[in-house]
Amino acid sequence: MKSTILKNIFKSICLILAVAIFACDAETEVDKTFEEILGAQPTVESFSPSSAPIQSLVTITGTNLNFVTHAYIGDIEAEIYSRENQHTLIIKVPANATGGIIRLTTDSDKEASSVESLTITYPVPEIESEIPTMSVVNEVITITGQNLQVITRVTFATVDGVIEYQDDRTLIVRTPNTGPSPLALTYSYNTVSGEVTVPLESNYTIDIPTPEVSGFPKAVLKNTQVVIGGTDMNLVTAITFGGTAIATFDVTPTSVSFAPPADLPTGFYVINLVYGDGMQVASPPVAYINREVQTYFNFEAQGMEVITAGQAAQITANQLNGTVDQAPFPSSTNYHHLQMLSPTANGSSIAYMRFSFATNTTWKTAFDNGAFNNNPVLHFWLNTNNTTPTLRLYATSAASKKLVHYNTNGEWVLVAVRLRDMFPTVTASDFVSGNYMRMNYLTDNQANVPLEVNADWFIITDEVLTGVGAVDLTNSFN
Repeated sequence: MKSTILKNIFKSICLILAVAIFACDAETEVDKTFEEILGAQPTVESFSPSSAPIQSLVTITGTNLNFVTHAYIGDIEAEIYSRENQHTLIIKVPANATGGIIRLTTDSDKEASSVESLTITYPVPEIESEIPTMSVVNEVITITGQNLQVITRVTFATVDGVIEYQDDRTLIVRTPNTGPSPLALTYSYNTVSGEVTVPLESNYTIDIPTPEVSGFPKAVLKNTQVVIGGTDMNLVTAITFGGTAIATFDVTPTSVSFAPPADLPTGFYVINLVYGDGMQVASPPVAYINREVQTYFNFEAQGMEVITAGQAAQITANQLNGTVDQAPFPSSTNYHHLQMLSPTANGSSIAYMRFSFATNTTWKTAFDNGAFNNNPVLHFWLNTNNTTPTLRLYATSAASKKLVHYNTNGEWVLVAVRLRDMFPTVTASDFVSGNYMRMNYLTDNQANVPLEVNADWFIITDEVLTGVGAVDLTNSFN
């Protein structure tokens, strides 16, 4: 019992002494500032090996080496490969090293140097594998041999391939996107006299596939990123839009994207994707609208919920999509199709679209002072499929104008209406209650029924888009 008590007392005394010693050490560390810790003077005691080939590792021993930020062999900076601890530092001999003392520096302007100089050797690479005569862009080729770790680059004509893996026996290089073929394939390494370039294949062929575009856009809007999808799109090296070179663009294997030129006028332009040695993939003419655009109905975001039939309506079809082709642009798949029968004796509001039901309600600001540069222009696609319906456009419930018996002759027409000129008495205050702006479709007691309306893409801009074929029908409404 007495022995057990003495043992416990001894353990307690040891614990107290350990805490006291630790506290003393802690106080010592706390007394040092962060700057003082980082400012410790490094020293170099030794390094090994004393003679090392380029691209190999050299281990340095000393003190305070964990604060070293730069290493030099002679005047050539070497990569700090690993900081093992405060006593051990590993550096990598650069390919252009020529030998000399090892010098270490810190961010606190402390410096340490070795007494002895490091001797640099220059192994000569030996290629043992058979070199292929062609590869596809982005394909890897494997080279085997001896001393391959000293190779600094593998060059296809004037473009370096990407070295994916390298050791003394194996070199794996990815084929760059360059041409034209045939071209010279070479590798380079350093000697005591400088870099040496050795030919591998004098008639090397790089196969550059043609980028396959899945679809060009039908229309491009101002300040809207253009995205073109496809395969091998990362082979695109340049892009022009309407003859204007695109300075900045992004490529991935499945897409290219860019911002349209800011100073290109509204119109139709070709997009050229350049790849290989000046080869091109060209788009059909693409509509470019260099204006601010507000979209209200495109029938991609809105469906039949924005289409309402009148009480006396006689309709055989009121749906998305009919039998005519899709409107030329923008890129979409849906449009409103309406087929009308003969109305009652006094006519009928067959169906209408009202903007207040759309998700975008900025139409309410169309008549605000300064809105759309004080020139709001309504645009919409219309195809009457060789019939002659009447359209009635309401700005408010009390202000409307009609386009009577209009026939597009079987074609899609981009109709433009200058709203302020058509409704000069309408002001922003007329929209306080959220009303009204809508389009009615009427048969106007015509005998030649059924009549047909196909409509899409109701937008407002600040000018008539004549550059992309818009027809100003403002004066045709009465």
